Amino acid sequence: MLVELKLNAVGGLSTDEDRSMVLLKERDGERLLPMMMSTRRALTLMMRSRLSVPMPVAATIPDAGVLLLGKFDIHLKYVAITMIKDGTFYCSIVAEREGEVKELEFCQAVDGLVYAMAAQCPIMIEEELLEAQYMHKTGENSFALNISTMTRKMLEEALQNAVEHENYEAASHLRDELAKRNTQE
Repeated sequence: MLVELKLNAVGGLSTDEDRSMVLLKERDGERLLPMMMSTRRALTLMMRSRLSVPMPVAATIPDAGVLLLGKFDIHLKYVAITMIKDGTFYCSIVAEREGEVKELEFCQAVDGLVYAMAAQCPIMIEEELLEAQYMHKTGENSFALNISTMTRKMLEEALQNAVEHENYEAASHLRDELAKRNTQE
């Protein structure tokens, strides 16, 4: 079953690390899905989310793409986040032309999000993937990220922190995840 998401927040904007976190929230629920992306992409997404009407001119490259698709009577139906691999989410982009539906599979979800904002079409995710990846509340103001949503740098920093605090169980899980990613490259 597909669950609809909406952009909830863009945080951690930093030029030093060039990584930002985007939080997507289920439209009719409370679960938050964290997604890491470059600061440039996060800023583009934030800027595009503030525009509430379709652009008559291209403000971003995705706007230009959506306008061009419209010239050929192709309309984006929705973007579906389909998987996560090595801290990167991937999606399918579903479009329709004259009643025929086509799917572009396996593009990075950050690109799909910007296109969804430009086309003002829904962002969807499979219920099972959202359930596996959403941020779990661990305290009044704290949340836990799923290890698969973390970037390599985040994993390395968390491993260093776990070793410094003698949390060897967490260090073992983090080391295993880093090793798994190294063998998949």
